Amino acid sequence: MRIEDDIARVEQYIRELEWRIEHQQEVIAQAEASGLSTDRARVFLLFLKQTLGMSRDHLARLLTDEVLASRSPDGGTDLGQ
Repeated sequence: MRIEDDIARVEQYIRELEWRIEHQQEVIAQAEASGLSTDRARVFLLFLKQTLGMSRDHLARLLTDEVLASRSPDGGTDLGQ
């Protein structure tokens, strides 16, 4: 798989996580408005936020690899792929 494909895949995953976080926040607000417990929903929200952070870190590494590959004389074929 090319690095551009990896970048696109991680960017899509980040968009999905952002949507899921927004949805989970809505679920929590609705539960609070109904007087329901939000403990589990908040734990899941924390998990989503942590996963988003790791995905953004992964994207940053991929973008760095892409820049290094474009500067390398061999076109970046030696990035451990």
